[in-house]
Amino acid sequence: MKHHYNKLLFFSFLLSVIITFNGCDYKTTTVGYQYRIFVVADSLVWLDLKDDIEQTFESIVYTPHTEKSFYITWTPFKKLNEFKERMNVFIIGTEDGNGGASNYLKKVLPEEFKSSARENKYFYLFKDDMFARMQIGLIMFAKDCAAFKDNFNMLKSEIFNTFSKKYYARLEHTMFYKGEREDTETYLAENFGWKVRVQHDYFIAIQDVEKDYVWLRRLDPDRWLSVWKVPGGSAALEADSIFQIRNKILGEYYQGDCVVEEESYLTETEFNGQSAKKIIGLWRNDSLLVGGPFRTYIVHNKQDSSIYFVDIAVMATTENKKPYLDQLEVIANTFKIVKDIN
Repeated sequence: MKHHYNKLLFFSFLLSVIITFNGCDYKTTTVGYQYRIFVVADSLVWLDLKDDIEQTFESIVYTPHTEKSFYITWTPFKKLNEFKERMNVFIIGTEDGNGGASNYLKKVLPEEFKSSARENKYFYLFKDDMFARMQIGLIMFAKDCAAFKDNFNMLKSEIFNTFSKKYYARLEHTMFYKGEREDTETYLAENFGWKVRVQHDYFIAIQDVEKDYVWLRRLDPDRWLSVWKVPGGSAALEADSIFQIRNKILGEYYQGDCVVEEESYLTETEFNGQSAKKIIGLWRNDSLLVGGPFRTYIVHNKQDSSIYFVDIAVMATTENKKPYLDQLEVIANTFKIVKDIN
């Protein structure tokens, strides 16, 4: 599969022009839930392709209840106008299809894109603000369902990762659009040597300068971000050691919280442009009979051989936790060491 970034940008521009001239050039702002995806497709095409698409975008997240990364809703093309203002709209079709969605794509896609799709050179195209502002649009088009399956299975990780980046970028924009605690950010930088973006309704619940520990918290539902710094080189970055460190720190400040080790694992990740480790798992508090999901980024600061823990967690007993966890991921990924104050 060949990728030509500049040409895809050109196709995106042409698509924007075509859609504008076929409808109103005024775009309203999107509505609905950020994590819901509406897929516009012909019924027979969707029947053939739905399992592949759902398995990619609806991967299971344990919180400890079963939730999904995103939630797919299929709609026929005749109902497109009802969903044009939703946050995420995917339109899929095939050249040999005769339904409304396939015929629409054959009409609006540039001829060069369709020609390249026949040769499996192009398959998908992201179009931001396709029908509404702040919308993530995705078009997937192939010569037939068999070619669609082959292309999608080859590119699904790339497509999912691109969508996720756009999703988190939009989430960050909406989270900080109404306000940001810049005073708190400055305070953290001056007193702890690091900062994160702080939403307007977070507050410092606990701070311990001597132990390099800060707990940022938000209520209704309860969710939080903690950052702490410990001495130690890369040898300390093993799962058992990391679990022990988290249990010790958060056992002290969170009234006995601990890692559910059989439901947690350590993985490699990228964090603000550098390699890091990340725990994905569940926490519980046996004395309070509560628990929930958590994520911990472990960043090795080679300049002073210290380790930063950037820890996020949610407790929302009666609600889905993944949306709140996503918001915390946004904040965690703004973490930045600004100076060494020690």
